[in-house]
Amino acid sequence: MLIPCPKCGFEHSATAVECPRCGIVFGRWHEGGEPPIHRTADRDVPRNPINPAPGGDGSRAGARHQVLPDIYDPEAVIAAPSEGLGEVVTDGRVGRGEVTIMGLGLVAAVVVYAIPFTRMVFLLLVTLFHELGHAVVGWLLACPSIPAFDFVYGGGFTHQGQFQPVLAVLIAAAIGYAVWLFRHNRRSLVVISVVGLVWLILVTKEWRREIAIASAGHAFEFILAGVMFYQALANVGWRIPELERPLGAFVAFFVQINAFLFAIRLRNDAGFLDWYREGKGGALMNDLEVVALDLQIHLGITPGIRGVAGMLVVFSFVPISAALVWYFYRRRSHAILDSLLQAES
Repeated sequence: MLIPCPKCGFEHSATAVECPRCGIVFGRWHEGGEPPIHRTADRDVPRNPINPAPGGDGSRAGARHQVLPDIYDPEAVIAAPSEGLGEVVTDGRVGRGEVTIMGLGLVAAVVVYAIPFTRMVFLLLVTLFHELGHAVVGWLLACPSIPAFDFVYGGGFTHQGQFQPVLAVLIAAAIGYAVWLFRHNRRSLVVISVVGLVWLILVTKEWRREIAIASAGHAFEFILAGVMFYQALANVGWRIPELERPLGAFVAFFVQINAFLFAIRLRNDAGFLDWYREGKGGALMNDLEVVALDLQIHLGITPGIRGVAGMLVVFSFVPISAALVWYFYRRRSHAILDSLLQAES
Protein backbone atom coordinates (compact mmCIF):
# COMPACT_ATOMS: atom_id res chain seq x y z
CA MET A 1 0.00 0.00 0.00
CA LEU A 2 1.39 3.41 -1.00
CA ILE A 3 0.62 6.66 0.80
CA PRO A 4 1.81 10.22 0.00
CA CYS A 5 4.42 12.03 2.09
CA PRO A 6 2.75 14.85 4.11
CA LYS A 7 5.55 17.25 3.15
CA CYS A 8 6.56 16.58 -0.48
CA GLY A 9 3.77 14.25 -1.68
CA PHE A 10 6.15 11.44 -2.72
CA GLU A 11 4.39 8.06 -2.51
CA HIS A 12 5.96 5.54 -0.15
CA SER A 13 5.18 2.34 1.69
CA ALA A 14 2.80 2.58 4.63
CA THR A 15 5.47 0.87 6.77
CA ALA A 16 8.21 3.40 5.91
CA VAL A 17 9.79 5.33 8.79
CA GLU A 18 10.95 8.32 6.76
CA CYS A 19 10.38 9.75 3.30
CA PRO A 20 12.89 8.42 0.73
CA ARG A 21 12.81 11.76 -1.10
CA CYS A 22 12.82 14.58 1.48
CA GLY A 23 13.96 12.60 4.54
CA ILE A 24 11.36 13.70 7.08
CA VAL A 25 10.50 11.28 9.89
CA PHE A 26 6.76 10.64 9.73
CA GLY A 27 6.39 10.09 13.47
CA ARG A 28 7.70 13.61 14.12
CA TRP A 29 6.05 15.57 11.31
CA HIS A 30 3.35 18.12 12.15
CA GLU A 31 1.47 20.41 9.80
CA GLY A 32 -1.62 22.40 10.87
CA GLY A 33 -4.23 21.11 13.32
CA GLU A 34 -3.40 21.04 17.02
CA PRO A 35 -0.22 22.79 18.15
CA PRO A 36 2.83 20.51 18.41
CA ILE A 37 3.52 18.99 21.81
CA HIS A 38 6.39 20.53 23.71
CA ARG A 39 8.22 17.81 25.60
CA THR A 40 8.99 18.35 29.30
CA ALA A 41 10.79 16.18 31.78
CA ASP A 42 7.67 14.69 33.37
CA ARG A 43 4.67 15.35 31.08
CA ASP A 44 3.61 16.65 27.66
CA VAL A 45 1.77 19.97 27.54
CA PRO A 46 0.56 22.09 24.59
CA ARG A 47 3.12 24.57 23.36
CA ASN A 48 2.21 28.25 23.36
CA PRO A 49 3.88 29.96 20.38
CA ILE A 50 4.36 33.16 22.42
CA ASN A 51 5.47 31.63 25.70
CA PRO A 52 6.71 28.09 25.03
CA ALA A 53 7.36 27.33 28.70
CA PRO A 54 4.84 25.03 30.44
CA GLY A 55 2.05 27.07 31.94
CA GLY A 56 2.51 29.89 29.43
CA ASP A 57 -1.10 29.45 28.30
CA GLY A 58 -2.43 29.44 31.86
CA SER A 59 -2.61 25.64 32.17
CA ARG A 60 -0.38 23.38 34.18
CA ALA A 61 1.22 26.30 35.94
CA GLY A 62 2.94 23.95 38.35
CA ALA A 63 4.57 21.79 35.71
CA ARG A 64 8.31 21.46 35.79
CA HIS A 65 10.24 23.81 33.53
CA GLN A 66 13.00 21.39 32.47
CA VAL A 67 12.27 21.83 28.76
CA LEU A 68 13.78 19.60 26.11
CA PRO A 69 14.62 21.04 22.65
CA ASP A 70 11.76 21.37 20.21
CA ILE A 71 12.19 18.71 17.53
CA TYR A 72 9.19 19.55 15.41
CA ASP A 73 10.89 22.04 13.13
CA PRO A 74 10.73 20.34 9.70
CA GLU A 75 14.33 21.35 8.98
CA ALA A 76 15.70 20.37 12.38
CA VAL A 77 13.93 17.03 12.31
CA ILE A 78 16.24 15.81 9.56
CA ALA A 79 19.30 16.31 11.73
CA ALA A 80 17.78 15.16 15.03
CA PRO A 81 18.09 11.53 16.14
CA SER A 82 14.74 9.72 16.11
CA GLU A 83 13.95 7.80 19.26
CA GLY A 84 13.00 4.23 18.45
CA LEU A 85 12.87 4.93 14.71
CA GLY A 86 16.54 4.52 13.79
CA GLU A 87 19.24 7.13 13.31
CA VAL A 88 18.54 10.04 10.99
CA VAL A 89 21.65 11.09 9.09
CA THR A 90 22.62 14.35 7.42
CA ASP A 91 24.75 15.06 4.36
CA GLY A 92 28.47 15.05 5.09
CA ARG A 93 30.59 18.17 5.27
CA VAL A 94 34.36 18.65 5.25
CA GLY A 95 35.44 20.82 8.14
CA ARG A 96 38.55 21.39 10.16
CA GLY A 97 38.20 18.11 12.05
CA GLU A 98 37.83 16.01 8.91
CA VAL A 99 40.78 17.72 7.22
CA THR A 100 42.96 17.12 10.29
CA ILE A 101 42.07 13.43 10.58
CA MET A 102 42.49 12.66 6.89
CA GLY A 103 45.69 14.71 6.76
CA LEU A 104 47.20 12.78 9.67
CA GLY A 105 46.27 9.50 8.00
CA LEU A 106 47.80 10.55 4.68
CA VAL A 107 51.07 11.74 6.22
CA ALA A 108 51.39 8.57 8.30
CA ALA A 109 50.71 6.39 5.23
CA VAL A 110 53.36 8.17 3.15
CA VAL A 111 55.98 7.90 5.92
CA VAL A 112 55.25 4.23 6.66
CA TYR A 113 55.27 3.31 2.98
CA ALA A 114 58.58 5.14 2.41
CA ILE A 115 60.40 3.04 5.05
CA PRO A 116 61.05 -0.51 3.73
CA PHE A 117 60.69 -2.29 7.08
CA THR A 118 57.41 -0.66 8.11
CA ARG A 119 56.07 -1.04 4.57
CA MET A 120 56.79 -4.79 4.73
CA VAL A 121 55.01 -5.09 8.09
CA PHE A 122 51.83 -3.34 6.98
CA LEU A 123 51.81 -5.17 3.66
CA LEU A 124 50.71 -8.20 5.68
CA LEU A 125 47.36 -6.45 6.14
CA VAL A 126 47.09 -5.85 2.40
CA THR A 127 47.97 -9.48 1.67
CA LEU A 128 45.35 -10.72 4.13
CA PHE A 129 42.58 -8.70 2.52
CA HIS A 130 43.82 -9.53 -0.98
CA GLU A 131 43.58 -13.27 -0.34
CA LEU A 132 40.29 -12.82 1.48
CA GLY A 133 38.93 -11.27 -1.71
CA HIS A 134 39.90 -14.37 -3.71
CA ALA A 135 38.29 -16.62 -1.10
CA VAL A 136 35.00 -14.69 -0.79
CA VAL A 137 34.42 -14.54 -4.54
CA GLY A 138 35.52 -18.17 -4.87
CA TRP A 139 32.82 -19.28 -2.43
CA LEU A 140 30.22 -17.06 -4.12
CA LEU A 141 31.04 -18.78 -7.42
CA ALA A 142 30.78 -22.26 -5.85
CA CYS A 143 34.54 -22.84 -5.64
CA PRO A 144 35.43 -23.46 -1.96
CA SER A 145 38.55 -21.44 -1.13
CA ILE A 146 40.83 -20.94 1.87
CA PRO A 147 43.13 -17.86 2.09
CA ALA A 148 46.65 -18.24 3.51
CA PHE A 149 50.03 -16.55 3.67
CA ASP A 150 52.73 -17.89 1.36
CA PHE A 151 55.83 -18.47 3.48
CA VAL A 152 57.83 -19.91 0.57
CA TYR A 153 57.61 -17.27 -2.16
CA GLY A 154 56.13 -14.43 -0.11
CA GLY A 155 52.79 -12.71 -0.24
CA GLY A 156 49.76 -14.96 -0.05
CA PHE A 157 48.05 -17.85 -1.72
CA THR A 158 44.40 -18.95 -1.79
CA HIS A 159 43.76 -22.67 -1.96
CA GLN A 160 40.90 -23.01 -4.42
CA GLY A 161 38.83 -26.18 -4.73
CA GLN A 162 36.93 -27.55 -7.70
CA PHE A 163 33.60 -26.14 -8.80
CA GLN A 164 30.77 -27.62 -6.70
CA PRO A 165 27.39 -27.79 -8.51
CA VAL A 166 25.53 -28.44 -5.25
CA LEU A 167 26.92 -25.22 -3.77
CA ALA A 168 25.94 -23.34 -6.95
CA VAL A 169 22.36 -24.64 -6.61
CA LEU A 170 22.24 -23.46 -2.97
CA ILE A 171 23.46 -19.98 -3.95
CA ALA A 172 20.91 -19.83 -6.78
CA ALA A 173 18.21 -20.85 -4.30
CA ALA A 174 19.28 -18.02 -1.97
CA ILE A 175 18.99 -15.54 -4.84
CA GLY A 176 15.58 -16.94 -5.71
CA TYR A 177 14.44 -16.59 -2.10
CA ALA A 178 15.61 -12.95 -2.09
CA VAL A 179 13.56 -12.35 -5.25
CA TRP A 180 10.49 -13.81 -3.57
CA LEU A 181 11.09 -11.90 -0.33
CA PHE A 182 11.34 -8.53 -2.11
CA ARG A 183 8.77 -9.29 -4.82
CA HIS A 184 6.66 -6.26 -3.83
CA ASN A 185 9.60 -3.82 -3.96
CA ARG A 186 10.28 -3.09 -7.61
CA ARG A 187 13.59 -1.34 -7.10
CA SER A 188 14.96 -4.10 -4.88
CA LEU A 189 13.70 -6.66 -7.36
CA VAL A 190 15.61 -4.98 -10.19
CA VAL A 191 18.83 -4.85 -8.14
CA ILE A 192 18.56 -8.50 -7.06
CA SER A 193 17.72 -9.59 -10.61
CA VAL A 194 20.76 -7.79 -12.05
CA VAL A 195 23.04 -9.28 -9.39
CA GLY A 196 21.57 -12.72 -10.05
CA LEU A 197 22.06 -12.36 -13.81
CA VAL A 198 25.71 -11.31 -13.40
CA TRP A 199 26.27 -14.23 -11.02
CA LEU A 200 24.71 -16.64 -13.51
CA ILE A 201 26.90 -15.38 -16.34
CA LEU A 202 30.06 -15.74 -14.25
CA VAL A 203 29.31 -19.10 -12.66
CA THR A 204 28.36 -21.00 -15.84
CA LYS A 205 31.83 -20.95 -17.47
CA GLU A 206 35.14 -21.92 -15.91
CA TRP A 207 37.12 -19.13 -17.57
CA ARG A 208 34.64 -16.50 -16.38
CA ARG A 209 34.88 -17.84 -12.83
CA GLU A 210 38.64 -17.72 -13.16
CA ILE A 211 38.66 -14.08 -14.27
CA ALA A 212 36.31 -13.03 -11.46
CA ILE A 213 38.27 -14.83 -8.74
CA ALA A 214 41.65 -13.62 -10.04
CA SER A 215 40.40 -10.02 -10.20
CA ALA A 216 38.86 -10.11 -6.72
CA GLY A 217 42.17 -9.86 -4.82
CA HIS A 218 43.20 -6.44 -6.12
CA ALA A 219 39.58 -5.26 -6.24
CA PHE A 220 39.11 -6.04 -2.55
CA GLU A 221 42.21 -4.01 -1.70
CA PHE A 222 40.67 -0.89 -3.22
CA ILE A 223 37.28 -1.67 -1.69
CA LEU A 224 38.97 -1.92 1.72
CA ALA A 225 40.54 1.48 1.12
CA GLY A 226 37.18 2.97 0.15
CA VAL A 227 35.37 1.55 3.20
CA MET A 228 38.04 2.70 5.65
CA PHE A 229 38.16 6.11 3.96
CA TYR A 230 34.40 6.56 4.42
CA GLN A 231 34.44 5.38 8.03
CA ALA A 232 37.26 7.76 8.89
CA LEU A 233 35.58 10.68 7.14
CA ALA A 234 32.05 10.05 8.44
CA ASN A 235 33.03 8.87 11.94
CA VAL A 236 30.98 5.68 11.80
CA GLY A 237 31.82 2.22 13.11
CA TRP A 238 34.37 3.27 15.74
CA ARG A 239 34.44 2.63 19.47
CA ILE A 240 37.17 5.19 20.22
CA PRO A 241 36.89 7.72 17.36
CA GLU A 242 39.72 9.95 18.60
CA LEU A 243 42.17 7.08 18.11
CA GLU A 244 40.55 4.88 15.48
CA ARG A 245 39.54 7.51 12.90
CA PRO A 246 43.16 8.56 12.13
CA LEU A 247 44.14 4.86 12.03
CA GLY A 248 41.30 4.16 9.61
CA ALA A 249 42.44 7.02 7.38
CA PHE A 250 46.01 5.68 7.56
CA VAL A 251 44.90 2.18 6.46
CA ALA A 252 42.83 3.64 3.61
CA PHE A 253 45.69 5.74 2.25
CA PHE A 254 48.33 3.04 2.77
CA VAL A 255 46.33 0.41 0.86
CA GLN A 256 45.48 2.92 -1.88
CA ILE A 257 49.10 4.05 -2.29
CA ASN A 258 50.46 0.50 -2.38
CA ALA A 259 47.91 -0.84 -4.88
CA PHE A 260 48.15 2.24 -7.13
CA LEU A 261 51.96 2.23 -7.23
CA PHE A 262 51.97 -1.53 -7.85
CA ALA A 263 49.85 -1.08 -10.99
CA ILE A 264 51.90 1.92 -12.17
CA ARG A 265 55.13 -0.01 -11.69
CA LEU A 266 53.82 -2.93 -13.75
CA ARG A 267 53.10 -0.54 -16.60
CA ASN A 268 56.40 1.34 -16.54
CA ASP A 269 59.09 -0.89 -15.01
CA ALA A 270 60.26 -3.63 -17.42
CA GLY A 271 62.32 -5.39 -14.76
CA PHE A 272 59.40 -5.54 -12.34
CA LEU A 273 57.14 -6.80 -15.15
CA ASP A 274 59.60 -9.63 -15.94
CA TRP A 275 59.70 -10.60 -12.26
CA TYR A 276 55.90 -10.61 -12.14
CA ARG A 277 55.71 -12.88 -15.18
CA GLU A 278 57.75 -15.51 -13.35
CA GLY A 279 54.79 -16.10 -11.04
CA LYS A 280 54.98 -18.34 -7.99
CA GLY A 281 58.07 -20.53 -8.28
CA GLY A 282 57.94 -20.27 -12.06
CA ALA A 283 54.81 -22.47 -12.12
CA LEU A 284 51.74 -20.54 -10.93
CA MET A 285 50.72 -17.37 -12.77
CA ASN A 286 49.96 -14.19 -10.88
CA ASP A 287 46.48 -12.66 -10.92
CA LEU A 288 46.79 -10.04 -13.64
CA GLU A 289 48.52 -12.48 -15.98
CA VAL A 290 45.62 -14.94 -15.51
CA VAL A 291 43.12 -12.19 -16.39
CA ALA A 292 45.13 -11.06 -19.43
CA LEU A 293 45.49 -14.62 -20.75
CA ASP A 294 41.79 -15.48 -20.33
CA LEU A 295 40.74 -12.26 -22.08
CA GLN A 296 43.05 -13.10 -24.99
CA ILE A 297 41.98 -16.74 -25.35
CA HIS A 298 38.22 -16.43 -24.85
CA LEU A 299 37.40 -12.89 -25.99
CA GLY A 300 40.19 -12.14 -28.43
CA ILE A 301 41.22 -9.07 -26.41
CA THR A 302 44.96 -8.65 -26.00
CA PRO A 303 45.61 -6.07 -23.27
CA GLY A 304 48.55 -7.96 -21.81
CA ILE A 305 49.63 -7.50 -18.21
CA ARG A 306 50.32 -3.81 -18.82
CA GLY A 307 46.81 -3.27 -20.16
CA VAL A 308 45.19 -5.06 -17.22
CA ALA A 309 47.37 -3.00 -14.88
CA GLY A 310 46.02 0.12 -16.61
CA MET A 311 42.47 -1.08 -15.92
CA LEU A 312 43.50 -1.50 -12.29
CA VAL A 313 44.75 2.10 -12.19
CA VAL A 314 41.38 3.34 -13.47
CA PHE A 315 39.45 1.16 -11.01
CA SER A 316 41.60 2.38 -8.11
CA PHE A 317 39.67 5.67 -8.09
CA VAL A 318 36.21 4.05 -8.05
CA PRO A 319 35.81 2.92 -4.39
CA ILE A 320 37.10 6.17 -2.84
CA SER A 321 35.03 8.24 -5.29
CA ALA A 322 31.98 6.17 -4.31
CA ALA A 323 32.82 6.76 -0.64
CA LEU A 324 32.96 10.53 -1.22
CA VAL A 325 29.64 10.55 -3.09
CA TRP A 326 28.01 8.52 -0.32
CA TYR A 327 29.44 10.87 2.33
CA PHE A 328 28.35 14.13 0.69
CA TYR A 329 24.89 12.72 -0.08
CA ARG A 330 24.44 10.60 3.04
CA ARG A 331 20.81 11.50 3.62
CA ARG A 332 19.70 10.53 0.14
CA SER A 333 22.01 7.48 0.07
CA HIS A 334 20.64 6.14 3.36
CA ALA A 335 17.07 6.80 2.22
CA ILE A 336 17.68 4.82 -0.98
CA LEU A 337 19.32 2.00 0.97
CA ASP A 338 16.44 1.91 3.47
CA SER A 339 13.93 1.76 0.63
CA LEU A 340 15.83 -1.16 -0.94
CA LEU A 341 15.81 -3.07 2.34
CA GLN A 342 12.04 -2.86 2.72
CA ALA A 343 10.09 -5.90 1.59
CA GLU A 344 7.36 -3.64 0.18
CA SER A 345 7.85 -0.58 -2.02
